[in-house]
Amino acid sequence: MTAPTAEFPMKTFFSVRSAIPDGAVPDVLRGQFEKDDGGAMRSVSIDLNGDGQEEKFVLCGVPSAAGGYQWLVFDQARGTGRGIVIGAMIFVGRETDGGYPRLETYWKQGGNMSVVSQYKFANGRYVRSDTRALSLWEASEFFRAKGPLDLERELAEIK
Repeated sequence: MTAPTAEFPMKTFFSVRSAIPDGAVPDVLRGQFEKDDGGAMRSVSIDLNGDGQEEKFVLCGVPSAAGGYQWLVFDQARGTGRGIVIGAMIFVGRETDGGYPRLETYWKQGGNMSVVSQYKFANGRYVRSDTRALSLWEASEFFRAKGPLDLERELAEIK
């Protein structure tokens, strides 16, 4: 068994803990989620493409069919969704595609398995480019390779 590689240079990260109630998200965006319960939406704001305007990661109250949290990347300036990413933790990368950072997500599926997915920006949307299941040991190695993550400093830039 080999440990996951640390080939994802990250700029920052956040988790579901950072999502705050957000009544400004248009209800029409709910249709982009796999499932939705109509409950209060929460979001995390971050300027992804460096244009000075924050995009939002809108957290859905209903997990995906696979069991992970659904996040819609919402481009507020253009009023459009930029894709769905699945995960409890979102790592924002330093490498970009079309001016938008690559993303890596992590979530515990249950039992002894976790899931890591990578997303790239293509044709105006985030699309999944890789997914792998991790054993407990591989998940431990995944986080060890990330270095110390201070959960009290979510969204702070990592030097």
